[in-house]
Amino acid sequence: MDKIIVISGEGKLPKLVTKELKTKKIQYFELRLIKQTVCRKNNIKYVKYGNIVSELIKLKKNGYNDILMAGSLQRPKINEIKPDINSIKLLPKFIKKILEGGDNNLLKFAINELEKIGFAIVSLKKVLPDLFLGKGNQTKVKITQINSDDIKKGIKILKNNSKFDIGQSIIIQQGSVVAIEAAQGTDNLIKQSYPYIKSIKQAVLVKMIKSNQDIRVDLPTLGMKTVKNIKKYSLRGIAYSSNLTVVLEKSKVIDYCDRNKIFLFGV
Repeated sequence: MDKIIVISGEGKLPKLVTKELKTKKIQYFELRLIKQTVCRKNNIKYVKYGNIVSELIKLKKNGYNDILMAGSLQRPKINEIKPDINSIKLLPKFIKKILEGGDNNLLKFAINELEKIGFAIVSLKKVLPDLFLGKGNQTKVKITQINSDDIKKGIKILKNNSKFDIGQSIIIQQGSVVAIEAAQGTDNLIKQSYPYIKSIKQAVLVKMIKSNQDIRVDLPTLGMKTVKNIKKYSLRGIAYSSNLTVVLEKSKVIDYCDRNKIFLFGV
């Protein structure tokens, strides 16, 4: 891994990745898939889905053979893609995957096409192993038997739902399914659940990697925003995929959870 391309989206993760690459003195070039157009750094370029293949081919000619994906990406609208000469041949397949739905489905297609070009996809764990939390309770907060039963039920439901590729999170309270993540994202899921849990305040967020998911990309992510929403909307805690969930600002997250009686449990 002498030269690496970082395909980045929204959030704090891309900055953490590039900072670590600098620390390790690994040469990188960042292709940003977000809506900005000006950059003064010579190793960062803003791209769109329609021209990213051309940029990747240029970088490959300059010795970049590894790709790391970091940050959240918005699913593009078909009329916004505007493919160039190198992307036009992929457009029918790409549109088909968009119409089929599912983030995992689309990512698998992208990874397969990148590997056909000759790129290797690098796991985030290889670059930033310290971002991940292990198994068991990571806080001083007690997990009740009801919480434990809800976690087990949530895991079963998410595993079953993986075949539909519809989300990584579920909220359960005392055996009742309150909400399942779809397109709204985890933080909106928590907020929308509040009217249904506020009288009992025993709900649990279960956030798990999908079955058959490529663990090199699109891993479940937690950070301060999520745990603050857990507190604000009166959930008891979070269960997550141990060693496969990215935790941004890990020490701050654990400290906040301890102070606010929120558990973090790796399964």
